[in-house]
Amino acid sequence: MPVKNLMDNGGGGLKVTDLDGYYLPTFNQFKTHEEELRSMPDWMARDDDVMICTYPKSGTHWLWEIVSMLVKKKAEMIGTVKETAMMEIMSKQTHDNIPSPRVLNSHVYFEYLPKDFAKRKCKIVYAMRNPKDVAVSFFNHHSKLLEYEFSGTWEHYVDRYLKGDVDYGTWFDYTLKLEKFMADNPDYPIIATTFEDMKEDTLREVTRIAKFLELDCDQAFLQEVTDLCHFDRMKKEKSNLAKVDSWKDGQPGMYRKGDVGDWKNWFTVAQNECFDRVYQEKMKDSKVQPRYTL
Repeated sequence: MPVKNLMDNGGGGLKVTDLDGYYLPTFNQFKTHEEELRSMPDWMARDDDVMICTYPKSGTHWLWEIVSMLVKKKAEMIGTVKETAMMEIMSKQTHDNIPSPRVLNSHVYFEYLPKDFAKRKCKIVYAMRNPKDVAVSFFNHHSKLLEYEFSGTWEHYVDRYLKGDVDYGTWFDYTLKLEKFMADNPDYPIIATTFEDMKEDTLREVTRIAKFLELDCDQAFLQEVTDLCHFDRMKKEKSNLAKVDSWKDGQPGMYRKGDVGDWKNWFTVAQNECFDRVYQEKMKDSKVQPRYTL
């Protein structure tokens, strides 16, 4: 896949790969990566697969840890990172060799995922996060992860983010596509949660997800999973699994703050007003109502 350096209005660049106009991270591509990505819609699913679908920086690591513990029925930290089960990174062979039940995850649009997944109606756990906090988290992600070779500043980042000059396109497109999919397929087994709901009452959302997955879990187990997946605990224990040479200054940055409302510390008044105008235009026909504070 060709690599592009997406420039912003301030001359800052962001390196991505271009799959027919759809931007993805470079992923430190392996030899057959493009071939694998193009073949992914034809991969075979399993009836007990669970897919976590999120736009980047929406709590994917957190949710994957929770769902993995629930499915394994073991309240213990998963000894690997969610990237080992991330669809757009893996090869078909890796996908086929993951033991069941598989807890997979992806940020790509649904149409890129295996068609067999929809045919079998495998369960989906979908999480949304308010787009302003996503913007801040994505900026820090791009700034710290070396593969992006990002040279921009926050001053110009909001405009970049709104345009979709980032990997995985815009938050708006992703969110609208999932909303439409759920509206068009009311009988599809999908549960929607939000990062804000998870922060507000993690045990409540963990309990909802376990019930959706039809797992027989007692309250003590659900509480233990909730405690183990507290953000500060995960940041401490899971950061040890990160490849330090992939991050600036050797400091893994996948877990940053995990807060709701941090955008207020970043957005200028002008940026916030611009963001709100674009939001109203893009989401005018949507029923989605993000929460920007708790």
